[in-house]
Amino acid sequence: MFSERKIEKLWLLQFFADFTAIVAAYYTVLLIRFHSITGERIFTVINQTLKTRETGALSDMFEDFYIISAPRIVLLLTITLCVLYALRDLYPQRKFIRPRAVAWDIIAANMGALLIFFTYFYLQRNVFHPRSFFTTIIFFNIIYCIYFRRLMDKLMGYLRSEYSIDQVRAVMVGRNEKADLIYDLIDTIHPHGIMIVDRIPSSANDVGFACTVLKLEESAHKFGAEMVIVADNDFTVPQIMQLLELADKLGMSAKVLSDKLSVLTNQAKLPADMIHGTPFVHFEASRIFKDETGISNNFLSVTTGYLAVTGLLPVIALITLLIRITSKGAALFVQERIGINRKPFKMYKFRTMHDRAEELQAQVEEFNESGDGLFKIKNDPRITPVGLFLRRFSLDELPQLINVMRGEMKIVGPRPLPWRDFKNYYEEWHYSRHAGLPGLTCLWQVSGRSDVDFHNMCILDVYYLRNRNWILDLKIILKTFWVVLFAKGAY
Repeated sequence: MFSERKIEKLWLLQFFADFTAIVAAYYTVLLIRFHSITGERIFTVINQTLKTRETGALSDMFEDFYIISAPRIVLLLTITLCVLYALRDLYPQRKFIRPRAVAWDIIAANMGALLIFFTYFYLQRNVFHPRSFFTTIIFFNIIYCIYFRRLMDKLMGYLRSEYSIDQVRAVMVGRNEKADLIYDLIDTIHPHGIMIVDRIPSSANDVGFACTVLKLEESAHKFGAEMVIVADNDFTVPQIMQLLELADKLGMSAKVLSDKLSVLTNQAKLPADMIHGTPFVHFEASRIFKDETGISNNFLSVTTGYLAVTGLLPVIALITLLIRITSKGAALFVQERIGINRKPFKMYKFRTMHDRAEELQAQVEEFNESGDGLFKIKNDPRITPVGLFLRRFSLDELPQLINVMRGEMKIVGPRPLPWRDFKNYYEEWHYSRHAGLPGLTCLWQVSGRSDVDFHNMCILDVYYLRNRNWILDLKIILKTFWVVLFAKGAY
């Protein structure tokens, strides 16, 4: 019997397990350190090894401190560790169907937290936070976290299998060997909370695909499905996008099996189940809002834009001076780009080319190295020496913070393209990348940039728009700093 009771925020259960592990680790270390002779000896050895000042008898004065400070320290540990867990995809909701070996991700996140705390203690030189105490907390937290998470998974699996609690109805499209494997995985493994209520045949030819779409819509309405599982690797990318649009229309999330989406796992390194070497990618129900251009809905981005411009004023002034000294023309380059809902807007950049660059566009078109809609040349003769440096480290993009301040762009979103590239779209689904506000950086920027073709760039943009959240945004921002530092794919 199917239950209507669903847990909308599964991550809260995992967060509760993580919080419990942190509290248990903290008080375990407190008991061992201050109420065990053996523990005191162990801590003395650790402190001598780490060359810290806290030793045996001296540390007794800290017991009251650590009891009184428990709420503050536990809160700090919780925030740090849970952000790192989120960046390691340890709060995946229903993104995966295969059981994941999360132990290494938990260990990596805890080691990252320990590095952060050690760096802070080194800079502060604070004797009230001996490194041995936090090192031991992290050690026990790893053990408790793995244990409590497995316990939570077993509990949820039992409730789902025995009482059908928290089951999401799904319709599967496809009848083949891989589809059968996926069906068996979902039918036998319950922690993901998915129940297949119908299976429909699929066909990639035009007539057969049209029938598949109709049957999917009928089945979704009949069973009240909340997810579609596309398990036919023969579908083309336009067909996959059509199915995603239908899922969006019906308010369903989607899981798609297709090697044509391999850019997501190969270049972008996004986590996904692999079914016999083929990516099985999760797409959330659409999170696109029609009123996205309103400043009130982009308060964080707009505020960040103002703060960034204020903090970077000396850098902006220096770059402006260098451009004006080394070449003729204005420091800023203003170009019309295509933004949300295909509406044009004026985008700002630092000028990196000679002042007559746009007039020479037709003469360099024959040297275009991109085989699709974009215009890319590795050694464009129109670029100035200063412009080459700015492009290598993406410093020419800094004036787009003005667009962010005006609510025309966000920090993270699909990159806005000029009219020349927009007119060269060759698939109808390419226009779906304009369903959200453009951004300063995006998945394409951190997945190879100019080394990734236009077709795959659009796949990355569609994935982002359907799966975006603060975790994905933070990942992209952190990766952007790394990519910019090493000038990967920039020209």
